[in-house]
Amino acid sequence: MTTLEQRVQELEDIEEIKALKIKYAQVCDDNYDPPGIGALFTEDGVWDGGEGFGVHNGRQAIQDFFAEVRKDFTFALHYYMGPQINVDPSGRTATGTWYMWLPATVSGRAMFISATYDEDYKKLSGRWFFSRMKINMKFITPYESGWVKEPMALG
Repeated sequence: MTTLEQRVQELEDIEEIKALKIKYAQVCDDNYDPPGIGALFTEDGVWDGGEGFGVHNGRQAIQDFFAEVRKDFTFALHYYMGPQINVDPSGRTATGTWYMWLPATVSGRAMFISATYDEDYKKLSGRWFFSRMKINMKFITPYESGWVKEPMALG
């Protein structure tokens, strides 16, 4: 049986993780600010974009990746929905899943992007960070074609 204090702490941790995800959306929507994004990950964090975007290990590699991304992604507005967050009883780690919808401008083209995210989080010195972010792309498609005509178009 958990105490009321433990239950409240878990709810506070979940809200802090949600705020971390919103901060990630904000720095991505701010021209994919590399230092801002990097600061949200542990030093050894992993950003895994799968086949299309690659796996980037460590804060510096993540920042370097986003320094390149911002050259092609000139507009983005990240919408994250449906979080399922589970905090480990230790209160030091957690896992989460999210849905994403993203209108974006990629290489001068209006695009729709959809994905799900699987994430691991770590609490260090009282603050939550991403320790692993795995993006599961559903589609990247030009606005004018839509996901029915070009479900996995890469631009």
